[in-house]
Amino acid sequence: MIRSKINALISKYLDSKATPEEEHLLDSWLDVLAEDAGPVNEQDARSREQLRRSILKVIKERTGQPATIHTLWRKIAVAAAVLLVMGIGGWWVMNNRAAQKVAWLELHTAIGEKKMLLLPDSSCIWLGANAILKYPDHFTGDRQVQLVTGEAFFDIAPAPGHPFSVITDSLQVQVLGTSFHIRAYPQQLLEIGVSTGKVSVHKDGQVMGILTANQLLQVNRNNYTFSRLSVSSPDINGWKQDKIVFDNMPVEDVLMLLENYYPVKFHVKRPVDRQISGSLNMHLTITQIINVLEDLTDHQLKITSAGAGNYSIDQ
Repeated sequence: MIRSKINALISKYLDSKATPEEEHLLDSWLDVLAEDAGPVNEQDARSREQLRRSILKVIKERTGQPATIHTLWRKIAVAAAVLLVMGIGGWWVMNNRAAQKVAWLELHTAIGEKKMLLLPDSSCIWLGANAILKYPDHFTGDRQVQLVTGEAFFDIAPAPGHPFSVITDSLQVQVLGTSFHIRAYPQQLLEIGVSTGKVSVHKDGQVMGILTANQLLQVNRNNYTFSRLSVSSPDINGWKQDKIVFDNMPVEDVLMLLENYYPVKFHVKRPVDRQISGSLNMHLTITQIINVLEDLTDHQLKITSAGAGNYSIDQ
């Protein structure tokens, strides 16, 4: 799955058909991998140069054009990211980084922003809006990252003997090779949904639940009670396709979720005891979003602008 996604983007890039967003994703991969593959001694530098020459040969065969490292360095670097991840040179990176101290890095997204991160093990993480992810610059054994806040979709590369886990809040989500989504915005229900494979959710060493494809676990942060739902895969990873999906979600939670995707603040005058289901296209303006919300609540919810991105909620 990961290989085909990367290859598709590389092909589009080499054919000059990649969108600015796709080029940005490729740049993000390169930023991470360039740091991981940095030479630490003369022998490593020679190995890296040999890798570059191999990549250059692949580029020539792929494009049918004459290529030099200088003029095609950007394309070569992108191809290098794929080849490193898929194994050509990957062993070199791991062998030279294994003995080094692990450094923890942070990836941030702003309101309305999304980013994609390629980990050294070739796992992919799509980080949603207004989120923070902590991850190691390389893995030495078990693989672990921390979702501090926000939402993320994980596509984990299988690595027998090296389980992958995500820490969020006081929970640990453990996987072997699968794809799943976690939503962990403050003051909202914590959600873990599985698209493929299987995950187990733990708190304080105790198993809260084991989830398989199209299952969603909602956890109340106040007392850590939880419920399990059956959902469709598009509902789990809808935000990757620029859709905000909510299933039987309290109105106030929907409003707080929107504050991560739009530079707005909603002020609720009185508690809104209502839950709604639906989806919102992120390409809509905030005015259009408000109109949809009023329709979903049969116009019992009144949203009025107070200026400067502030909205008042009444019913």
